[in-house]
Amino acid sequence: MPLPRRRKDEIRLRVPCSTSNVGPGFDAFSIALNAYLTVSWRPAEKTTLTRHGALAESLLSAGRDPVLRGMRRASILAGQPLPPGELLVDGDFPPGRGLGASGSGLVAGLLLGNRLCGERISEDELLIEGIELEGNPENAVGALFGGAHWSIETKRGEWRHIPVVLHRDLRFLIVVPPYPLETKRSREVLPTSVGFGRAMRQAHRTPVLLEGLRLLDPELIAAGIQDELHITPRLKLLTGASGLLDYATNNGALGATLSGAGSGLLIVTRMQDAMALEKRLASRVKRLWGKSGHVMSTKLEPKGAAFI
Repeated sequence: MPLPRRRKDEIRLRVPCSTSNVGPGFDAFSIALNAYLTVSWRPAEKTTLTRHGALAESLLSAGRDPVLRGMRRASILAGQPLPPGELLVDGDFPPGRGLGASGSGLVAGLLLGNRLCGERISEDELLIEGIELEGNPENAVGALFGGAHWSIETKRGEWRHIPVVLHRDLRFLIVVPPYPLETKRSREVLPTSVGFGRAMRQAHRTPVLLEGLRLLDPELIAAGIQDELHITPRLKLLTGASGLLDYATNNGALGATLSGAGSGLLIVTRMQDAMALEKRLASRVKRLWGKSGHVMSTKLEPKGAAFI
């Protein structure tokens, strides 16, 4: 159901989703995509929250909702109380599918709370708070800034977010299963230690992947997107996912991996191949999950969160 027609006293903003990790870029690499979270706020006697679109399946209580969490944090930072209002949250993408729904919601809440409290907080401060609330940087960076970034924490404990150049003909198909995967559960299955050989091979892949995405080089993307740390244990939690990744690779995808922590799958392809591959994947998904799963066709979103 679409959001109601805008009123004069309404504030509305749009925030992109993002895919993260992208193989070896664990808790570091994010790509903002052109699917969005839209938040609308209007004055009311008390604060309420209603979810629309794909986010309507969320079972989070209002107290745990990322938009309201971000708003409350902004209020604390600004030292100003939030006025009561009616919140309407709409999403092109469902939660728990590795598309940064939490990061997008937190960024939306921080920006909206800052606006309602008189714009007292800088963008840099808002990003720091978004990362703190999220627990890792990539989805918050993608939501706030758009584009693609590699994030790293310096020795001084400060974050640096390095822009990553992607070829303009890259397209990203997202296979959306009918089931979510909680980030907490997906982290519980990760190994606590790895052998030297695996760590060495993993370190080799990062520059290869980034160069492949810049040049649209199939061989480099295929080699660089491999992962030996988090993909294999997480795939064991996701029914049908491993077969779909193999199917995508065997049918012309440049690379295939989990989107974020899952359950969504990220399929990297060329613009000219995207439509045909999307159709084949949609047919496969329909056989596997019926109408409960689907495929999203996306591309890089260069712009971040913005009031509209």
